[in-house]
Amino acid sequence: MGQNIFSGAVTLSFFYISSPLLFPIAMGAILAVLFFPWLEQMKKRKIPAALGSAILTLGITVVLLLPSSFLIFFVAKAGFQQLQTWKATVGSSNGFIDSLMNMPLVHRFMVWLAVHFPVSMPELGDSFQELAASIGAKLTEFLGGIFTHLPGMVTGLLVIVVSVYFFLVDGPRLLQFIRRNSIFNPHQTEELTSSLYEMCRSVILASVVSGAAQAVLEVLACFFTGTPNVPLIGGLVFAGSFIPVVGSFPITLGVALHQFVEGNEAVGVTLGVMSLIIVGVDNTVRPMFLRGSANLHPLLAFVAAFGGLQTLGFFGVFLGPVIASLFVVTVRILTEKS
Repeated sequence: MGQNIFSGAVTLSFFYISSPLLFPIAMGAILAVLFFPWLEQMKKRKIPAALGSAILTLGITVVLLLPSSFLIFFVAKAGFQQLQTWKATVGSSNGFIDSLMNMPLVHRFMVWLAVHFPVSMPELGDSFQELAASIGAKLTEFLGGIFTHLPGMVTGLLVIVVSVYFFLVDGPRLLQFIRRNSIFNPHQTEELTSSLYEMCRSVILASVVSGAAQAVLEVLACFFTGTPNVPLIGGLVFAGSFIPVVGSFPITLGVALHQFVEGNEAVGVTLGVMSLIIVGVDNTVRPMFLRGSANLHPLLAFVAAFGGLQTLGFFGVFLGPVIASLFVVTVRILTEKS
């Protein structure tokens, strides 16, 4: 009895002190699972596990983690500066909202609202201006928070790098430990581990490939139509693609509306059509990689990704579907057992 109490207290104490780093460690584990087959190929070529893990960790850091971190930083910085300018424009009498309200199509829609609902045109204009100002303030607060949490983000990045290396080096021993001490039989344990591997691979690839495809399409469209701030738009589209359901559509649609307001109707139509094409690309590419991953139902995948984003932050976009996949497989094992 005393041993159990002592062991429980030590375990709880360990998880308590390491809780701020659990999500970066889990992200490192996902990346290690994704690249572990590469380590196996290196072992076949007589490269020691420690050296192969170091090479892969360095490659993941240089090719994936550092560029992603710099992209988030520079996009947040540029977006913060643009929002400051936009907020000043919205607050002026001849700003973005006034230009939008004076567009013929928007003006006819506002007249229709004023006729069918008990609200006047000036009240609608004031409401839209307040809404735009509120959205700008929220986005500014969000982007400013990135700079506030920059030291923590750097620490999390270091933890991910270290975790990737040690999960690659000690992954086989950890897997053997899990198999020896699993509460499930060998077949069920193998099903769980296989599901974990497939979901880790699918979630990362689906998110990155879909985001890259959307960003490339938007960048090409902006480049050929002469739209300014192409790198910023591409970075925002890539970052926004990771947000469940909403995705990058508000960004691409906002760019198109801005061109309409500027009087570039042909460019606005082109970018508006491209925003719909990008939505179709996201709905096509992402399921291609998620298909077959523990047969995760689309509704459950949505709940897992969006719920993970709400509860775990950015890492939850990746960890949520992985946890949901394990949940589905566990329920299936328990129902078959009963």
